[in-house]
Amino acid sequence: MIGLNRRDLLAGAGVLAASMAVRPAFGAEKFVIGTFGGTYEKILDASVIPGFESANNVKVQKELGWGSKFIPKIIASRKNPPFNLVYINEDEAIFGQNAGLWEDIDTSSTPNVNDIYNVCKPDVVPMYTGIIYEFTCAYNPEKMDAPKSWADLWRPGLNVGVPHISSTYGMIFLMIAAQLNGGSIENLDPGFKALKDLPNMKIYKGVTDGFGKFQRGEVDAALFYRHRIQILKDDGLGIDFTTPSEGTYGMRTGVQIPKNAGNVAAGLDWANRMMGPEYQTAFAPKLYSPSNKNVSLDAGLAAKHVYGQDKVDSLRFADWNILNPKKSELIEKWNKEFTG
Repeated sequence: MIGLNRRDLLAGAGVLAASMAVRPAFGAEKFVIGTFGGTYEKILDASVIPGFESANNVKVQKELGWGSKFIPKIIASRKNPPFNLVYINEDEAIFGQNAGLWEDIDTSSTPNVNDIYNVCKPDVVPMYTGIIYEFTCAYNPEKMDAPKSWADLWRPGLNVGVPHISSTYGMIFLMIAAQLNGGSIENLDPGFKALKDLPNMKIYKGVTDGFGKFQRGEVDAALFYRHRIQILKDDGLGIDFTTPSEGTYGMRTGVQIPKNAGNVAAGLDWANRMMGPEYQTAFAPKLYSPSNKNVSLDAGLAAKHVYGQDKVDSLRFADWNILNPKKSELIEKWNKEFTG
């Protein structure tokens, strides 16, 4: 037997301590994701993370939030980003691409990309897309007929919910208001005037605030997430949604790998799983609509989703290469017009 003296033991303890400081328990490497909380996090914990950890010998750590929280942290630590992977919306993906924040898209390592809708593919929006949302026209049937045009929200006597401009759909509603009144994506000033002309404008900031205003009957109509309205309908609230003649807008959500992030191979595996039917099927009961064309939903559930080629093709998508550079200026103008 080889004897160990006190010096050997102390040296060994130092090596062990250093090793434990670098690696989590059981030798698994830490893998940090910035992701959404609530229901989304619960599904990840139950249906995604265990298999991913086992396949990649990692231990997932989550920071909950949204892209506008994650991106400033990546910018502040470009050479050593605090995330291995982040969940983002399409406007944030485009901002990050233009700012040089992401690793190059690798479709050879993510074969599930071949089965997602064309409007979700990385050559259209610079990320690995997993979910499609629709911003629909929600309304209270007891207060109004189904709007045939977005302009019908300007009828006298209605309480209209207006999403704050700091949100993706707030920018989109401002653009719709501008387009209805002679403006365009390049000229949003008519949108500000139109919003000020709403008889009873109820600004909501964030999904929770908007959801609550509908629950309490404080708004009669608004641009809002279709799946959130569907949840309220399923809960028995007197509310419905429709597609005005000008159409509705979609939003794509997915993941990106920050440049200089560690363990890119595991990040690509996560991205590939997220674009696959097994991952997306796990999210479907909570009405997160799939980007993968091969996800099979029964007729009842499919009717509640953005589902199928025809429906996806009907959506319009904002040009964030035009809108993103305007955001700071528009938020400043918003604050002067509506909170000044």
